[in-house]
Amino acid sequence: MALTRSQRPVLRADSNDPHRVSWLELFFDLIYVAALIQLGDRLAGDVSGEGVFRFVGVFIVLWWTWTGTTIYVNRFAVDDLLHRMLTFAQMWAVGTLAVVAASTNIEDSMTWFVFAYVGARIPTILMYLRVRNLVAHDDPIVSTYLVAFAGGAALWLASLALPEDARPFVWAVALGIEFAVPIAVNRGRPSETPIHDEQVQERYALFTIIVLGETFVKTLSEITATGISLETNVFGGLSFTLLVACWWTYFDDVAGTDVAPRSILARKPATNRLWWVYVHLPLAAGLTSFGVASKKLIGVDDLGADLKSSYAWLLAGALATVFIAVAALDAVTVSPHVGVRIQARVGLRIGTAAAILVLGVLLANGVVTALVGVGLMAIVVVGQIASEVMIAKAADQRIAENVASAASHDGACEHLLRADLADSFPSPGDDLVCRHCHEHGVPWVQLRLCVECGHIGCCDDSPGGHAREHHERTGHLVIATVAEGGEWAYCFEHDTTDAEWWSDRV
Repeated sequence: MALTRSQRPVLRADSNDPHRVSWLELFFDLIYVAALIQLGDRLAGDVSGEGVFRFVGVFIVLWWTWTGTTIYVNRFAVDDLLHRMLTFAQMWAVGTLAVVAASTNIEDSMTWFVFAYVGARIPTILMYLRVRNLVAHDDPIVSTYLVAFAGGAALWLASLALPEDARPFVWAVALGIEFAVPIAVNRGRPSETPIHDEQVQERYALFTIIVLGETFVKTLSEITATGISLETNVFGGLSFTLLVACWWTYFDDVAGTDVAPRSILARKPATNRLWWVYVHLPLAAGLTSFGVASKKLIGVDDLGADLKSSYAWLLAGALATVFIAVAALDAVTVSPHVGVRIQARVGLRIGTAAAILVLGVLLANGVVTALVGVGLMAIVVVGQIASEVMIAKAADQRIAENVASAASHDGACEHLLRADLADSFPSPGDDLVCRHCHEHGVPWVQLRLCVECGHIGCCDDSPGGHAREHHERTGHLVIATVAEGGEWAYCFEHDTTDAEWWSDRV
């Protein structure tokens, strides 16, 4: 029992169950989502430019305090009295932060906001101070986080000496420094306290699903307040369809997937992981604001009525933000479906976001009614799921065809005719790996051998595509299959295959 002992923090990778999300962490997450509910209620009362700006600003503050502690707990495993007391203190401060952000009748609210934020940050500072003294004495990342969080809190307190109009600028500078710290330390030497990928993926997925549930609660509460009718059931059903599509897209395509060793956004695994974490900020903000938009949609009292312009912009902006965020997550993760390329996933999400924004313009200007506009949005988001299913099926078929045989185009070119192997080079059926994928635990479909230098890389249908990457980097032109029973070789320059290349050299 945690009350009876003092426990020394340990690296999560060295703990008994490094994958497990604890009950305390789940309780912690629920408190934060309760704070987001309060923030969403404030937005619902003021869907204006100023209201959205305030919502985004406070959301960033809340999400960043949650992420700071979440990443700490991901690095270090501990569950004793001191850790619980620090966590509970932070939860109370976050509750105060939410009350101040959601209320309109608190005197000197900006001062209370500063004290609440600093109160939420101090427990994280003390947690890092504790592990620096007990576990990570020489880890520069721990020391840098400690200095950044303490310096940020000091700037927030210092802002109290300034006029109220100037304080938000100081807060933005403080947050900017804290956001920049992970980027800066990522460029240094590897940390002695690494991120545990599986646990952090589960933690962010759990937070996302709680936010999705909170969105559904908003829809139900508004139907309860308005009363059951044809209109509330139709618009509630459309809202639920959009919500299910968001769930499906994230949990079928992003949650639990591996961070790519290199991507179109970064060539280092650590940088891709950083992208993965930061992109969850707009994702969570988009889902939360979508809940507010759903609430407003339920208020439409006639199937032929228009949707108020500000509500239309909120709905379209929230959904577009969600799908743009998922596109960024797609860009830095390995597809859970082998053979589906990153470009296809990203393009599908960006296209969906663009279509939603176009429909938002039509809704906001009264060109289409609420029923037509939101109905078309539902068709778009469900359609992108169906499109991905078709892309996945096409990938399966393409892989099956490649595995069955390598089609010959126009006969062997001069590069294939001249290409030859040293006796020491591997041959089909040898036990080989793609070194790049193997180091990062990423799966591959098939392997290819560079005939010129012996490099082994994965094929184009694999997430890494390292055989082609090797060709682009070195200019080596000919690759050969090393799949058991395979015979062919391929020339990149002439896009030509020799279907019996191996047998001609035996």
